[in-house]
Amino acid sequence: MVKCVIFDFDGTIVESRYLAVELLNELAPKYKLRKIKESDYTHLRSLSIPQRCKFINLAFYKLPVLKMDLTDKYRRATASLPIISDIKEVLDRLKASGLALSIISSNSAENINAFLRHNKISSFDNIISSGGLFGKDKAIKDFLTQQALDSQEVVYVGDECRDIIACQKNKVRVIAVTWGYDSEELLAGYHPDALVHHPLELCNAIFSDAG
Repeated sequence: MVKCVIFDFDGTIVESRYLAVELLNELAPKYKLRKIKESDYTHLRSLSIPQRCKFINLAFYKLPVLKMDLTDKYRRATASLPIISDIKEVLDRLKASGLALSIISSNSAENINAFLRHNKISSFDNIISSGGLFGKDKAIKDFLTQQALDSQEVVYVGDECRDIIACQKNKVRVIAVTWGYDSEELLAGYHPDALVHHPLELCNAIFSDAG
């Protein structure tokens, strides 16, 4: 029986994709990157992270340093970012049902908490930063241990292939959402347990496995 739902943050709860592109373009001269045009958005969503790095001419080993720069710049705009339509209603419904809710994200806990405060969201019991872009599998494993949860008692909701991979490593059921950073086709190729196209579909997807 599902006891806890873990959410990703960027692209799942908050619409931060366009800010990410804006900040990447601001940093382009520093890192000698190819600037991203609006016409590139759809194509970029269909690419893996290494492929995106290649597209913008970023050496993959420089990605952690770039992420630190992005997180710092992101902090100034966090509170004003738009929330994903209908996601607050979904969170309220899940919380009212008795499920525990948490966030595990590669964004900083400071940024996430600033956004939640600004939007008056108090649904979450835990806000956890996984640090690096590829540390989420360990963060999920540690969370399960700390909360004394079996992997079958948890569902993860995320918008990226790396979310799916991290959950599969921990045998955690994962629901992929199509309104975030990765395209539906890219997500489907990693075989999530469910694929949803609108936030209001989340409750049915979660409750179908909650009992």
